[in-house]
Amino acid sequence: MKRAIREHLTDFIAIIAVVAFGLAVTLFILSRQQAPYPAWIPVLGDDTFEVRGEFSSAQAVTPGQGQTVNIAGIKVGDITEVTLEDGNAVVTMLVDDEYAPILREDATMMLRPRTGLQDMVVELDPGEEGEPLEEGASVPLTQTESQVQSDEVLASLDGDTRAYLQLLLDGGGKGLGGNGEELSAVLKRFEPTARDLARINGRLSERRQNIARSIHAFRQVSEELGSSDTRLGEFVESSNAVLESFARQEASIRGTLQELPSALAATRGALESGDGLATELGPASTALIPSAEALGPALRETRPFLRRTVEPIRDQIRPFTRQVRQPVRHLTEAAGALNSATPALRESFSELNRLFNVLSFNPPGAEEGTLFWASWFAHNANGLFSFQDAHGPFLRGLVMQSCATAANAEALTNDVGTPRPFLKTLQELTRVPTSNAPPPYDPTQPAICSLPG
Repeated sequence: MKRAIREHLTDFIAIIAVVAFGLAVTLFILSRQQAPYPAWIPVLGDDTFEVRGEFSSAQAVTPGQGQTVNIAGIKVGDITEVTLEDGNAVVTMLVDDEYAPILREDATMMLRPRTGLQDMVVELDPGEEGEPLEEGASVPLTQTESQVQSDEVLASLDGDTRAYLQLLLDGGGKGLGGNGEELSAVLKRFEPTARDLARINGRLSERRQNIARSIHAFRQVSEELGSSDTRLGEFVESSNAVLESFARQEASIRGTLQELPSALAATRGALESGDGLATELGPASTALIPSAEALGPALRETRPFLRRTVEPIRDQIRPFTRQVRQPVRHLTEAAGALNSATPALRESFSELNRLFNVLSFNPPGAEEGTLFWASWFAHNANGLFSFQDAHGPFLRGLVMQSCATAANAEALTNDVGTPRPFLKTLQELTRVPTSNAPPPYDPTQPAICSLPG
């Protein structure tokens, strides 16, 4: 066998491919058929629930032709068999398992054509009351209706009745001749008229029920009032007192009502502002959601740190706070005085800042500023302290006077020239020689300066 397969491997593979293709085509054709398949057939089989229905006539019902079982126009099963039992037609149907729980013992069935070619279907009403329908149970003849053909209606009439029916149809045709549009309009009005009548009847039924409830409630109210006439009188007196109070407060109520429009306007403005706030707050709150979600883990992570800081706060920071409370109180008093002196200090520093700005200003051009000449002044003043003794450096200076200066300094005593008191003072402070003093190096020489006359 293996040798034959090896020698004819190509032919063997071709035969297997043809068989597989044939099976696939067969499955495709069977899947397109309307006939139901038992559950044991793989791929094609379905779990179904068997139901039987008794009909007075099963005309045009042909199993295996795709005739279906419908609930509210939706296919739920297929017709699989038609048999004759006790003069009645028994139609066997297979309904999908998912619809089996809704079938009840009061279910009804009706045969009706799906097309003009008498392609019959079973319209199934699952029912609302009774026990669930068992598998294989039959719906009795009293709960089924067969399709009535027009020839069956005519066959049930005798000859005279048929003749009268022909005359009626003939007269109706003559009476309706040329009035097709009017008849069509009348027929079109049947449906909305019936709908409106059903709506009116429903409202009347509700009204009747409401009236009945109102009468019952009114009777209960009357009984309660009859048993509580004393309290009813007290209620009337209390109501009268309340109304009198309202009457006395008429002016106040009127004033309140006059203020109501402005209050409503303010309320409207507040609500508009609140709406704007809510409009802005919504996106902001949405944006804060990640932060809020991250806040929980962060707070949990800070718990150990907070536990460790309890002891330092209790044993160190709290005693320190108690000790510095009095110094801080004194600092507060000093800070108050300093605060009152701050404006004057601010003005003083402002003037100093202005002085420093003037000193540091360097005008444009060849002219130099104050700081330039200050450096020269410091350089020249250095020579004033170039001498010192055991007590430290002392100021050195040179005062020179001419004969005319000496004469002007002595003019007050010699009555010559114009008196110069400040020159006399400078002469006495510096102890320079006078105009009549001889030179210190040769006392025998005449005076350096000789005054006229």
